[in-house]
Amino acid sequence: MGLVDDVMGAVGGQGGSSNKVMGALGGLVEQAGGVEGIMRKLESSGLGDKLQSWIGTGDNKAISPDEVKRALGEDEIARCARQAGVSEDEAAGGIAAALPQLIDKASPGGQLPDMGQLDDLLAGFLKK
Repeated sequence: MGLVDDVMGAVGGQGGSSNKVMGALGGLVEQAGGVEGIMRKLESSGLGDKLQSWIGTGDNKAISPDEVKRALGEDEIARCARQAGVSEDEAAGGIAAALPQLIDKASPGGQLPDMGQLDDLLAGFLKK
């Protein structure tokens, strides 16, 4: 099972609103300046410890939909929700479920790949 399958399984399967939110998340990542931009937003919102848990080899700390809204901005979450055709709460919940899994699966052994490679990897995943 690859990164895409692992993450989709973790966030609720391969269909329905989960796929829509994942597609909209691609636009959110792009607007934020790639994965590095998302990581900066998380760190500047006081979520650096959670982010580091996703990169590290231990258990992933959960992030709440409210923390996603605060870190990424309610306007961005609203745009993502509109794009996905879901409620803002559903979009924030989907992103909260996906981000830890995406970062964790993309950082095997506790090491992030080159940011350009990571952006390419996630862009490919998010278009599925």
